[in-house]
Amino acid sequence: MELVQCIRDVFEEDPLTGTENERKLFKKGNFYPAYQDDHENWITVDDEGEHHIIASGESPIEDFWFLYRFRIA
Repeated sequence: MELVQCIRDVFEEDPLTGTENERKLFKKGNFYPAYQDDHENWITVDDEGEHHIIASGESPIEDFWFLYRFRIA
């Protein structure tokens, strides 16, 4: 398990186009516990209690999407 900090607000994205909408999932400055599942996905829970994959790979720092939005605390 890792503790990660959000470094910019993260909004829900449309799965087909990748465009963000107004629903905020993670707030800049907040900390979230993340764990790795059996498929090397890093998962955390948003501010409303929903689970989300925030990185893939052996370490979250290998994932560009993660590095743009989070840092390991």
